[in-house]
Order: sequence, then C-alpha cells, then structure tokens
Amino acid sequence: MLEYIFFDSSLRGKFVEYLRAREVEAELSDNDGFLVSIADDLDDELSDGIDAYYEVLLQENAALLEGTEDGLEKSAAGVRVQLADGTPCMVRLDPDLMARLLGCLGLEELRDMVQAIAEQVEDPDDRPLCHTAKQR
Repeated sequence: MLEYIFFDSSLRGKFVEYLRAREVEAELSDNDGFLVSIADDLDDELSDGIDAYYEVLLQENAALLEGTEDGLEKSAAGVRVQLADGTPCMVRLDPDLMARLLGCLGLEELRDMVQAIAEQVEDPDDRPLCHTAKQR
C-alpha cells in the first residue's frame, strides 16, 4: 500500500475526490494526521499523476500554513517507514524541505530513501564507503 499524509482534512478530501474520479480505491485513517492509503500496483502513468497531484496539494498546504494568523506553527510533514522489528514509524520532516525534495524526487523514491536511512540508523556500518556494503 502507498500512503499519503495530509494535515488538513479539506486537502485530503480533494485528494480522495481526485482518486475517485480515476476509480482508485482509497482507505482513510486519522492516525498521525489524515492518512490516505491506496494500492501500490497501479500503472506508472496513473501513479505518476497521483504523485504529481499530491505534490500540488503539499504546496497548497504550505500556502495555507503560511497564511495562518494565530502565530502558531502548524506545519508538519513526514514519511512513514517500517523499523526492523516491524514497528511502523513516522519520520517527521520540515514541510519546506519535504516540498523541495518532492520537486526532485517522486514520493516513492523519497520513501525508499528515508527507509534506507532508517535501516542504516538501526544497523550502522561505519566502514569507509570504498568498502563493500554489509550484506543484509
């Protein structure tokens, strides 16, 4: 399953409508924000379109947060990873950094990168990079 997280219910609603218009089934959860999960076996064109629309909504979320007048910092972004023991974990990222990263990487590439970092933190390999990587 692919997971998309939102921090505004109206933006999640827009995303769900986008998915419905493309006949993509979604599961919703309100844990750690407003989560939308979809199957990960979609064709590449549809998957790329969904990721692109998600990036647009992330930008819209950033614009909403910049416009807050109550002085509270409400921006948040994250990527869910799975720890070695199977525990799911939300890696929180600065929303501006997340938006910049998603300008260069697809959402799945970003998830893969953060997952690889989590694995290295749990099982560090401090040998020089010129040595062969550990077999996992």
